[in-house]
Amino acid sequence: MLRTGSTKPGSWGGFWAVLTLVGLTTRAAQRADVGGEAAGTSINHSQTLLQRLQELLRQGNASDVVLRVQAAGTDEVRVFHTHRLLLGLHSERFRELLRNQSELVLQEPRDCAAVFDKFVRYLYCGELNVQLAQAIPLHRLATKYGVASLQRGVADYMRAHLAGGAGPAVGWYHYAVSTGDEALRESCLQFLAETCLQFLAWNLSAVAGSAEWGAVSPELLAQLLRRSDLVLQGELELFHQSSEEAGDFLANADLQRRNSEYLVENALHLHLIVKPVYHTLIRTPK
Repeated sequence: MLRTGSTKPGSWGGFWAVLTLVGLTTRAAQRADVGGEAAGTSINHSQTLLQRLQELLRQGNASDVVLRVQAAGTDEVRVFHTHRLLLGLHSERFRELLRNQSELVLQEPRDCAAVFDKFVRYLYCGELNVQLAQAIPLHRLATKYGVASLQRGVADYMRAHLAGGAGPAVGWYHYAVSTGDEALRESCLQFLAETCLQFLAWNLSAVAGSAEWGAVSPELLAQLLRRSDLVLQGELELFHQSSEEAGDFLANADLQRRNSEYLVENALHLHLIVKPVYHTLIRTPK
């Protein structure tokens, strides 16, 4: 939830200072003819510009906007001295929030508040370093503030790192399908969800032996059981992995609403756990 703070006039001196820095991009990209040659020589000072923008953010020189980011459920507040022009270059949402405002108080989940400095740095420099645990909170921030390029970049990172191990696949899948933004579902997150499902199906043996197995929901397991590309080392591996959890799975309230034919049909379809499921269903009261 967002709360706007007190209204203060922006600093024209700060505005022109930032505008001067951004203007370096144009001058850095200009071409100069050398010795009458038809082709020009490219002058590229983009790295210098990035360094100056980083210093601008770090030192807060000529700042005309203050962001106070509070982690939900805590008294922890992080303060960022920023610049209206640079925040608005990537984010229409920030342009709206900062209209006639010079201070914002932003309430963010703890994981999002912890990476807000990376998020702001991206708005200034167009780059950031991502770790696996930071992918979802960074994507949430990019979605909330409408930074489409960062949304795509983080989604690409998540897809590329699915092959690195079974760990994040379950959590990333649940995040993808829980997002209420239909546009995102139809674009990067829908593809991400399918990629996660495919990875889980092809690597189910590794997933079943990992700590993430306990986070697999009945709905996700049902989707995996319907896939024809499910790969297991042995037909009874799911039940051998955790025989006690098998009974809990079938007794789950959500699955009690499913009929016996539904479970048997899926088991037969994948040639998996036919007899254990059949005998369990016979013992399960209707």
